[in-house]
Amino acid sequence: MPSLFALSELKDLVDKIENGQRLDLDDGVRLLKSQEILTLGYMANLVREQKNGNKTYYKVNRPINFADIGGSLTEKERFSTALMSYGNPISPEEFIDSLIRLRNQQDQTKQFSTFSPVPYYAKEQQVEGSMGAGNTTGNEDLKMLAISRILLDNFSHVRAYWMLLGQKLAQVSLAFGVDDLDGTVMEEQSTPLIHLIQKAGREAVERD
Repeated sequence: MPSLFALSELKDLVDKIENGQRLDLDDGVRLLKSQEILTLGYMANLVREQKNGNKTYYKVNRPINFADIGGSLTEKERFSTALMSYGNPISPEEFIDSLIRLRNQQDQTKQFSTFSPVPYYAKEQQVEGSMGAGNTTGNEDLKMLAISRILLDNFSHVRAYWMLLGQKLAQVSLAFGVDDLDGTVMEEQSTPLIHLIQKAGREAVERD
């Protein structure tokens, strides 16, 4: 454990993650209530790199309907990707409880490979051109992504939609448990996204 976290209020949870132990509902609530965002990032990154090393996956030429993201997934992706929104009208505590129930379901079914926590947007809300400014703060976005990665130890990937977070926050998310960036990127526009990933110190891998 880095000395930075030796006096953390979450030290016991850091120890659990470093030892490969699973956190429970009460632990998840503690993560949620903590303001130690760097500690959360450290724990999430441990899980991320254990599962995916330094790789970050991306996809090109795929239109996304952010008001109904589930409806924009292919049939195969709907089977393998679990989506969950956070923010108004969903309370953070409900989000944690839902994560634990989803983890239990995954233990039984092994249905999913990817989890994507999505900031809540109303159907009529304009997303394109919003630069990621919506109903949640950047701190909340990073916290939800990190906690998702920490608690969902039986999911291979955590995906973020860079057009919802904004490019810079999406880049930071790669140190908070995210190993998959998604959003509308045409082939000729893929270079900036690859550059964004690489400048975060990650290896960009196109998802097939």
